[in-house]
Amino acid sequence: MRTRHLAIMLTDIKGFTSRTSQQSRTEMMDLLKQHRDLVLPEIEKSRGKVVKTIGDAFLVTFDSPTDAVLCGVAIQNILKAHNRGKAQEEMIEIRIAINSGEVTISDDNDIFGEAVNITSRLESIAEPGEVFFTEAVYLAMNKKEVPSSEIGYRQFKGVPEKIKVYRVLRETPVGEQPLEALAQEPVAEKTGTPPPPAFVSGARAGFWRRLAALAVDVIILTIALNMLGLDSDHRKRNDKSFSRDIKADSVNISPAGLTVTGDNGETVSIDKTGVRVTDKTNRSVISVPPGNKDSGKHRIPVKMLLWALYCGIFMWRFTVTPGMKILKLKTVDFSSGGPVSADKSFLRAFFSLVSLGACLLGYAWAIWEKDGRTWHDLIAGTKTIKV
Repeated sequence: MRTRHLAIMLTDIKGFTSRTSQQSRTEMMDLLKQHRDLVLPEIEKSRGKVVKTIGDAFLVTFDSPTDAVLCGVAIQNILKAHNRGKAQEEMIEIRIAINSGEVTISDDNDIFGEAVNITSRLESIAEPGEVFFTEAVYLAMNKKEVPSSEIGYRQFKGVPEKIKVYRVLRETPVGEQPLEALAQEPVAEKTGTPPPPAFVSGARAGFWRRLAALAVDVIILTIALNMLGLDSDHRKRNDKSFSRDIKADSVNISPAGLTVTGDNGETVSIDKTGVRVTDKTNRSVISVPPGNKDSGKHRIPVKMLLWALYCGIFMWRFTVTPGMKILKLKTVDFSSGGPVSADKSFLRAFFSLVSLGACLLGYAWAIWEKDGRTWHDLIAGTKTIKV
């Protein structure tokens, strides 16, 4: 038994379990043979070592995290070419997950340890046709060779701390070499000439288009709040049984405030804490804090929070808000051109409130900003483009 620090790759075929129940044994053996013939040569070419094969899965180790990621890119490119023009049932789509860390190597050359467990957990969330890897790989690999995009932190079962996850950026930013060339022409990478920095491709989003998308999102959120009953006046009665007028039985005026008691035990009190109405069981029916002549003012902070959550969640989970989808807009990471990570999505969403609160000046800033970025784009490191 010995330990080593290695890059670990785990792959498996999408939908393999369901396919076993729909195909004959001969068809499954042909599929696995095709899979091996396509994947294994690239692993050997990238100096990877196959630790074991588990049905449709390969567990592979690399001395270099960069080699591991480039190998993953090359495999996905080979399979993409293989699948071109084929029916869905004939395609081979695989998930690839890569992690780096210390592993224990047994006498029969099997590997164990937390690094292997994390790789397995990561593979379970990886998307077919993509290469997912952890922050440990990102920090150790040569970032100039493979463009990547941060996905965000994920909590995996059995792993105490959250793991930051990245993926290979499959889109080709303007001025960069295609990923196929990166994977297939390693000699060009050794010339010492680094590729140009990533730039965001896509046409600049116009101010009026963005304003229209904003209006659509405001309308959608308002309708949703009304449907859920979250936009109702907080001073309205929350007890439908309390519907009759209060007939005063006694009135008490003191330095502390004014209290009116009804003939059935109801009370209306006005003091420095505001206005409060209770029923005969002393349950609060209406409560209005002081200085809130307009209940809408009291609801503004809640609406602001809901707006930020609306924008942040849609941006994080779906890459666009409904308004942006309708107006054919997309927000991307400014540095990589890829999807916006969770932390940047919510940072952008909350600071959009500043852009809104300044009489839309934060949005109008995009008119003369050279990259067409708003205040919240500049703060979060994002850019909105037409698609």
